[in-house]
Amino acid sequence: MKSQIRLVSLLSLASMLIGCAKSEAPAEVEAAAPQPGSSPAAGLTGRLVFSAEGDIYVMNVDGSGREMLTSDPAEDFDPAWSPDGTRIAFRSHRDGNEEVYLMRADGSDQRNISNSPGTDYSPAWSPDGEWIAFNSDRAGNGSIWVMRPDGTNSRQVTDIDGVSEYPSWSPDGERIAFHCTFGRVLPNGTGDFEICVVDADGSRLSQLTDSAGESKLPAWSPDGLRIAFQTNRNGWPSLPDVQPQGYDSDRFGDYEIYLMNADGSGKANVTNNPMEDEEFPAWSRDGHLIFSRYGCLVAMNVDGSGPSPVGSCAEGGQFPDWYQPAP
Repeated sequence: MKSQIRLVSLLSLASMLIGCAKSEAPAEVEAAAPQPGSSPAAGLTGRLVFSAEGDIYVMNVDGSGREMLTSDPAEDFDPAWSPDGTRIAFRSHRDGNEEVYLMRADGSDQRNISNSPGTDYSPAWSPDGEWIAFNSDRAGNGSIWVMRPDGTNSRQVTDIDGVSEYPSWSPDGERIAFHCTFGRVLPNGTGDFEICVVDADGSRLSQLTDSAGESKLPAWSPDGLRIAFQTNRNGWPSLPDVQPQGYDSDRFGDYEIYLMNADGSGKANVTNNPMEDEEFPAWSRDGHLIFSRYGCLVAMNVDGSGPSPVGSCAEGGQFPDWYQPAP
């Protein structure tokens, strides 16, 4: 049962598409080839929380100390550290619907904090730890909401057509990035996801990307200057007699990790790996990136150099979040 739920959840995240006619200014989408650099893994610090095979795990960034925090038969994934590293919010299907749960960093005291009969997921902590942003359909459409960590004072932030999900707070707590569709549907029936940003009070909504393919899972850099995201805008590689891993004719292409300035300018491909999907970008406090490559967690320098596996690829890992204590 758990594997079935996991498949449905992951397919809903993939939002496969077959084409799109939009385009961006060429200057904004030029790929930035990774520069030579040493692997970052040896010097990295902190703890990772991530999901694998429907449960939540933690481990050190060097791959040691891997622990399973949840073991419910239902799907648990999409975890997020609190800013002080003492708690973890996550998404669970254990009540028969998607809910936002909270637990201590050691896995104890797991409890439902959203308690809605509908769908609630993709939790993200505000930098001060006072709020959790999340997706909810409690008002009829999938919108961005915020609530206190105990589930009180819930408030709707966005109210636009289509789906708005996977929020990421700016480091000053003033703005929230997320991916959105504005009700646009692609020819294969899936949402046309782009990156949007809004003030935390719901004002000044803007769309930062507008390209062929999907742009999803924004992650704000710790200095507030850039946003990482995953996109398949480049399509599939046209190499003779080569079929990339995960190739699907109904999808626009493979996912790459891109960076852009917080205003949407200067978009650049920092993974440049057209043979495998790179998804779920997240930042360390000191400005490194981690992502998932077909379930293998990979850390790299912000310019794309020095990518190196973190932990065992055989054990898998998705939706990573990186906690580093403040210096």
